[in-house]
Amino acid sequence: MTDVVQSDGGVPNGLIVLIGPPASGKSSFTRAWIERGQLDPDGHISCDAIRNELFGDRVDVVDDPAVFDEMDRRVAARLEAALAVVVDATNVMPHARARMIAWARQHGRPVTALRFRVAAETLVQRNSQRLGHARVPLDEVLRSAAAAARHTDRVQLADEGISVVVDVPGEADGLSSAQAAAMIRITA
Repeated sequence: MTDVVQSDGGVPNGLIVLIGPPASGKSSFTRAWIERGQLDPDGHISCDAIRNELFGDRVDVVDDPAVFDEMDRRVAARLEAALAVVVDATNVMPHARARMIAWARQHGRPVTALRFRVAAETLVQRNSQRLGHARVPLDEVLRSAAAAARHTDRVQLADEGISVVVDVPGEADGLSSAQAAAMIRITA
């Protein structure tokens, strides 16, 4: 059974899976958490950042196994040390979340999903403002948004082993990433 965010705005210290299409605000939210001292920078495990560390500006699916192996290594190390870890990738499909949930179970850590639900037209507009390899092909943005709508309801996430699901407020609610980050915090 999934819970909503605790009344004090807290989510459990453990695995925090960000779920949302490209340009939904996942990285901006996490940067705001880091700036507020809610998360240390090493706790932000970003698929895009790892790809950039390993391969520079190159974006090629042939690199995915190396990227995800490194992501798994970093997530497992944080969970083993009982430190909060935020997985910053789209995570809109069950198989993408399954690896991380398995790691959390292995280390006895709770799993929280932060869902970033953003209208398709907003995603398209935000993505168009991105530069270089950060801009995602339009069809991929829309495909990811459709997958998120189909595969991230609370019941499905609970069935996968996620115990807390939080819908992160955003522009549609009149809030910036920093304001949303101030409303949600990691508890001990």
